[in-house]
Amino acid sequence: MQLRGLVAAVVLSTAVLVAAHGDMDPLNSELQWGTYRPNLYFGTRPRLPNSLLSGLMWFGLDDQRNWQKIRHSCELGDNLSEYGYSRHNGRDFGEQTMRDNDQDVGIKSTFIQVPGQLGGSWAVRFTGRTLNEDAQGVWLVYYFGLQGNGTLSTSVKDDVAMVRGRTPDLGKFSIRIVPAHSNQHPAFLEDLRNIGGIHGSKISGVGLKVPKTYVWKAKDAFQDVLLESAQTRARAMAKHAQGSGIHGSLLFGLSNAGLRKKGTNLFFAQMIVHGEFAFDIIYECADKTSRIDSEAIDAIASNRRKEFDTRFESSFNLRENGFSDVQIEMARNALSSLIGGIEYFHGSRLVSSKCTIFT
Repeated sequence: MQLRGLVAAVVLSTAVLVAAHGDMDPLNSELQWGTYRPNLYFGTRPRLPNSLLSGLMWFGLDDQRNWQKIRHSCELGDNLSEYGYSRHNGRDFGEQTMRDNDQDVGIKSTFIQVPGQLGGSWAVRFTGRTLNEDAQGVWLVYYFGLQGNGTLSTSVKDDVAMVRGRTPDLGKFSIRIVPAHSNQHPAFLEDLRNIGGIHGSKISGVGLKVPKTYVWKAKDAFQDVLLESAQTRARAMAKHAQGSGIHGSLLFGLSNAGLRKKGTNLFFAQMIVHGEFAFDIIYECADKTSRIDSEAIDAIASNRRKEFDTRFESSFNLRENGFSDVQIEMARNALSSLIGGIEYFHGSRLVSSKCTIFT
């Protein structure tokens, strides 16, 4: 079998592998949550209209104009040298690597899901590092947005961001955003500690209330907040830094704000890091049988990685047929990116009842 034939076999078998997991009944809790926002570098949502969305954003701090180039949706102009899933089973496991040389950061995401009532629970572990030791660092944000009816309450305490909420479809849920203890904040001048809100914390949070139809534009909403905050901090830093320049890690650092605002439907958790870093996003439904501990994420992911590789080989027999490790990896990535590219759509579209192409 030639390499071209291998790719065709992988593509044509995608539907078979997905279907083999079971039917796509909307009530199937194991398929309720997923990485169903493939237009983003990473994002999750349930297979429900007007529900809870989440996503990752980042930018490097060396260039103060980078806030205008926030990485969020997959854009050709971002020039990422690598992104896309290396493994994804379409159900409860997916991992990918994103390498952004322009912003001096590499990020790996590992997604797992545990079945339970009302969609079950899920977690994603992000690990990464700044690619240039001389870089100031990288700005990271993970957000949740509520498009429909429901409530969110948010808090940041002891270096953990918390979201608690309820919706008619998901019931009660809780979310923890937990940065690793080993995460390092970029160094900055001691004089700048006099600026209000400068404390070098591992995580901070911002809550916003926006129209429900605007939640999907989370990046735009946050850029507005970021610009206003940066302008205020730039004036304060110019006063205290005594000609030492403006440090990006402080210019774009945010103090906790809007966390107790009534009607909040967008929450952003911000981390500013340098060197190696990690943080966990843990979403838990009210079902106590589907709880997830941070300590268990790696073990669960390791088992599902092995299961994926075993099933992949048994389905395609590539190694048995003499394909090299590089070819097998390419085929595995192609399949995983196809499955990881499954998206959930809802709503209606107007389609003309008359064909006017040939008239």
